Amino acid sequence: MITNTNQLKDTFHNQRYGQEIVRKSLSTDRNLKLQELEWITSNPDWTVFTITVAFKNLVPLETGQGMKLATKYEYNKKVLTKIRKRLCRLTNYWDKVLPITDFYVYEYDQTSFFKKISNNQSPHHIHGILPIPNRVLHKFYNVETGELDPRLVKDLKSLSKVSTFLIEPLRLDHKEAWFNYMLKEKTMSELM
Repeated sequence: MITNTNQLKDTFHNQRYGQEIVRKSLSTDRNLKLQELEWITSNPDWTVFTITVAFKNLVPLETGQGMKLATKYEYNKKVLTKIRKRLCRLTNYWDKVLPITDFYVYEYDQTSFFKKISNNQSPHHIHGILPIPNRVLHKFYNVETGELDPRLVKDLKSLSKVSTFLIEPLRLDHKEAWFNYMLKEKTMSELM
């Protein structure tokens, strides 16, 4: 991502069109989403977490994209609801305790001759980013021990469609690496 004209080579073309090159570089879908990630992580009122949830025993919701839709449904309606309930019982405040929930990607790892997926693992999973407000962080994560709240872990394990999950703080020095890992050669339209 080119953020200013100093990053361009000193050529006549870049001197003449440098501002336009920078503007177009910053306005690509990928760079806009990267800027959103930068904004999320720079907010001092939030602690940002990465989340990966794998699902099992899914039933397709429709033909074609059925498993993708089923995975997204389970993530949005079941997993995020458990997290919201843990942060605040009042549904009116759910948008305030979990402000950004659409920063995630659906992924399907297919099995191959060389890479088998065991029966207890599901290839349908979600990679995402969750900003948690610091005022309710104690209900979600224990900073001293570095563990998720035991009640939340129990709630997430109780979901029949959740195979495995991993939620941990986003290392701010590796946020672009996580962003690239989430996308893995996917188009920006696949990022929710």
